[in-house]
Amino acid sequence: MVLARRDTHKVLKLVDWHLLVFFAALFVVVDGLSDTGLPDAIYRHLQPLFGASAVTQAWNLSWFSVIGSNIFSNVPFVLVAGKWITRFVEPVLMWKVIALATTFAGNLTIVGSVANMIVVESAREHLEVGFWDYARFGIPITILTTVAGVAVLLLLR
Repeated sequence: MVLARRDTHKVLKLVDWHLLVFFAALFVVVDGLSDTGLPDAIYRHLQPLFGASAVTQAWNLSWFSVIGSNIFSNVPFVLVAGKWITRFVEPVLMWKVIALATTFAGNLTIVGSVANMIVVESAREHLEVGFWDYARFGIPITILTTVAGVAVLLLLR
């Protein structure tokens, strides 16, 4: 703004302050949740469900990530579940799996990604996108891309 010699008042009026507060609160809540030890307790209960082999863990982590990303949204889910990755058989592979699955999970429902919520809210003046309107395309797209993506990761590891 200084180099472009722009009026800061005009630029600051363009900032979506609600979104900034939302993200700031998101990170505060996730950090506070992590400090409680609840995510570690959840992982200890879920660990047997992930399986013992890298292949089983990859598939189970991918579906768990898709579901978790749509319950909590993908950013907070990764901030919490990312702390579990070192406990898997192949952590490098699992980082790739969680990156792929949480990114594709954003396509499942409107709440799967904050970006979806921003777009739906921004488009509200022009059209109304309902939960099921979005999910009718999002569900098959997410399933197909996640299956294909995890298969490729497993083949190329």
